[in-house]
Amino acid sequence: MPRSIPSGYNLQFYDSYVDNLIAKSSSGNFITIKKESTGGPRWTLECASNETLSTISYSINLTKHEQGILNIGDASKIRLNRYIGILGYSIFGYLEPMDKVENFPVMLIVQSLLEWPIHLTLSPSNQQIYGTASGIAKNYYHLADSQIYMGPNMNFTYISISYDKLFPCSSLDQTLIEQNHTQISLSFYVIIYTEDTKNFDIDMVIKLSVQAMKNILLYYNIIPFSFYTVAMEMIKPLDDKHTGGFSIEHLNSCTINVIYGTIINKNSTNNQIKTFQYNIAHHIQHAWLPKRLFSIFYYPFTFELTPVIDTIWFNEGFGQYIAMDAMANALPLNESYEYRQYFIENRFKYYFNLAPLFIKQMPLPYLSMIASSLYSSDFRTGSNLYARGALMAKDMDELIQSKTLKQKSLRDGIIYMVKWSESNSYIIPFTMEQFPEFFMNATNVDVSLVLEKWLQLTHI
Repeated sequence: MPRSIPSGYNLQFYDSYVDNLIAKSSSGNFITIKKESTGGPRWTLECASNETLSTISYSINLTKHEQGILNIGDASKIRLNRYIGILGYSIFGYLEPMDKVENFPVMLIVQSLLEWPIHLTLSPSNQQIYGTASGIAKNYYHLADSQIYMGPNMNFTYISISYDKLFPCSSLDQTLIEQNHTQISLSFYVIIYTEDTKNFDIDMVIKLSVQAMKNILLYYNIIPFSFYTVAMEMIKPLDDKHTGGFSIEHLNSCTINVIYGTIINKNSTNNQIKTFQYNIAHHIQHAWLPKRLFSIFYYPFTFELTPVIDTIWFNEGFGQYIAMDAMANALPLNESYEYRQYFIENRFKYYFNLAPLFIKQMPLPYLSMIASSLYSSDFRTGSNLYARGALMAKDMDELIQSKTLKQKSLRDGIIYMVKWSESNSYIIPFTMEQFPEFFMNATNVDVSLVLEKWLQLTHI
């Protein structure tokens, strides 16, 4: 059973909520199951040599599960007669070695009350499905990184987003240019459950989500999926011990956890709306980086323990800078500059300076390893990590634009890296030796000095 959360940089003992674990052979006999004695989230099946394992079943009490997990963003949710929201990795166990096999199809069948709508991020439908839904995951990782939403209080919206994908064309001939683009359609879904309909304008939130996705698509011009879900929950905490606000990215979706009482409606300030939409864009962006562009130890994922990763500054820092860049690029020039400055000053520089001295003095790779299991639970680590990564991205972007007279930017290097990952089926990690080489190939600018400066920075 998982304890580690993909892109969560956190540890949750989901195995604590597994009950009624039963295994049977093909002949219908019960198979003995024993929990690992050293405290790990695994069980051993003692199957006789003349019998074959047929089924494994277990139950999870979602009420107990939600009560026991204090970080709202890490827990599945249940609201009697209203709503259920399930994070795949919080309930789906696995048999070794299926967690490490790239091509291991897994079928998911979900049943609910006949009158309840169901949405699977694994295989969404353009129309609401009631009672039973199903889908096939490429492997266990894809299953675990998917979500299930259902219930009469679930707000479902489907939108087809069309955009022009451009292909390189050196000719200025308009006919040739027109022949070098094609229109692509993305099935886009917004799932919302809110316990505060007064302050949360669902129509406004849907529009903000759609525009965020459009801006990210324009930035990358590479679409590695045909469907995507933004799932949003505004949950009233069960008590004072439960904390919320942390959102998380997935392969084909993101779960946006909105702090209860957040005001997103016509009375919101421009900065409130800007920050809210940026959070959506930031987590949509993660479907490219790091979900499909990552360094070592990120994938294949280690589900039992949090993997120690020394490049979270790239995953989060560059990822957040890219989201800012994509959103700013869609604005008029004067508004674009103001947008960038707002996040550089109020998000990146602010958290860069906020951390205590001992965290500021940690080299970036070391801080990343520390934050591999503490990113959100001790947000001093996570916030300083992404702030430093984003400011490194800013320095690289400015260097590239300066050296190329604004003919190239950080975006060119990132897209080069994504295409490299695409050519490797999005499953091969890059190395830090390759990192400056990618940017040199894409922009003809050496970014190694900027990289070394930020990696080795040990005092402020």
